[in-house]
This record gives sequence, C-alpha cells and structure tokens, in this order.
Amino acid sequence: MENVLLKEDHMSRRVIPLEGTFNFRDLGGYPAADGRRVKWGKLFRAGNLSGMTEADLLLFKQLGIKRICDLRSEDEIKKHPDPVCEDTVWLHSPVIPDEVGTVRQVGDLAEARQLFSKSHPGEVLMAMNRQMASYVQSYRRVFAFLLEEPDAPFLFHCMAGKDRTGVVAALIFSILGVSRDVIIEDYLYTNCFVEEIKANLLNDELMSHLPVDEEVIEALLEARLEYITAFFDEIETCHDSVEKYLQEKIGLAEEEIEKLRESLLE
Repeated sequence: MENVLLKEDHMSRRVIPLEGTFNFRDLGGYPAADGRRVKWGKLFRAGNLSGMTEADLLLFKQLGIKRICDLRSEDEIKKHPDPVCEDTVWLHSPVIPDEVGTVRQVGDLAEARQLFSKSHPGEVLMAMNRQMASYVQSYRRVFAFLLEEPDAPFLFHCMAGKDRTGVVAALIFSILGVSRDVIIEDYLYTNCFVEEIKANLLNDELMSHLPVDEEVIEALLEARLEYITAFFDEIETCHDSVEKYLQEKIGLAEEEIEKLRESLLE
C-alpha cells in the first residue's frame, strides 16, 4: 500500500508542532474517493489540549480552526479543561458515556487493578474498541456538528488522541472514501508520540501508585492494529458494512455524505 504518512512533503505539513499538547495532526493529503484527496487545513486530530501555551494558542488561531469537538468524559474535562480559543465553537460529545465504567486512557489505571488482573492488557483495549461501535449517539452529534459548517476547519480530540479520536477519524475517513489501509496507517501513526503521551498523562505521583506493570501501561499508550481492527470488526459483524452503519445507525443521508465530500475533498 502507499505509505502516505511517511512522505517527507506530507510529514512537514501533517504534524503541528505545539509546546503544550501532542499528537496534533492535519489530516489532509490522504487519497480518497474518485481520485480526490482530503483537503489540507480542514480536519485536525489531537490529544489533551489543556496544557497549550500562549504561543500554541497563537499558532492555533493561525490554523483557522473554528470548531472543536471534545470526545472526553465529564470528569476528564473537569480535570483537564480545554483552553478558551477565540472565535471557536466547542461541542462536548463523549464517545464513552460517563456512566460506563472502563479504562479510557492511562490516567484511569489507578482504579483498574481488578480489571487487568483478569485479562491480557491488550484484550481490555480490544474490548473497549468493540464497545465504542455501540455509541452511535455520540457519532451522530459529531457529524451533526461537522455538517453545520463543513467548510470550517474542524478539530476533534480526546486525552491521548488515540482510541476515541481514532475511531472518529476512521468514520470520517470512511465517509470520504479513504481506504482501510490508509485509515489504519493514520491510526498507527500515534505511536510516534508515545513518549509525549506518557509524559502528559502519567506524572511521577500517579506512576508510584499504579497497581499494574509496564506491559499494561504499554498496552494503553500504544495504538495497535488489533484495537482499530476490533472496532471495524464489530461494525461489520453487526451491520454488514461501515457504509450501512453510517447510513442506518448514525443516520447519515446520501446528500449529507456528498456534502461532506464536496467540502472536505479536492
């Protein structure tokens, strides 16, 4: 398959170098439907934004991002609130509902001893990705928000910018006709930021109280093929195809899909 991520001309444009956040990427340049490509400067994905500096906010403004979709839970937002960004509209659409008890990211590990003692670390993340296929209400809100102003630069993020952000990116890419191989390639690119994610989400105090070993931490920090595959497998097992899922479960009409393609592809 074409390794679009590792092309030097794309690398220099894709990763946005910010001081107080990580895994912040422009999703432009990917090959999509009808021989077109995803427009640069329209779709962005990222991890936790709460540490953004004044210099970051200035660069953020220069990117022209007008709409932010926060995929985190209420408790994560309270602990790590997004900065107030001038001239932006913000939406909270948690991919994993607050009432669902699960490990969303490494910061949840302190309360997860029993969960990991009964299973292999990677199995927990595979189960979480399968489960995320059922949270269609969240995806409906995300796409309704995106459709309100599809030409406006749009950012979506969670804490690590990996699983919740990854499945939303996968669904948007699927609508745009990006191939499964490229979707997976983009998902796995998060592994370039593992050390930044660890530094941002795991402080020394938390590390000293974690009831799990390094294998568990690695499983939560890394983007692994089996995680995103579990998400797609669940959709295709229950709904035959991603296309049917997008149309019948999330409720996207053909004209809405075409509207997104016209706005986000070139």
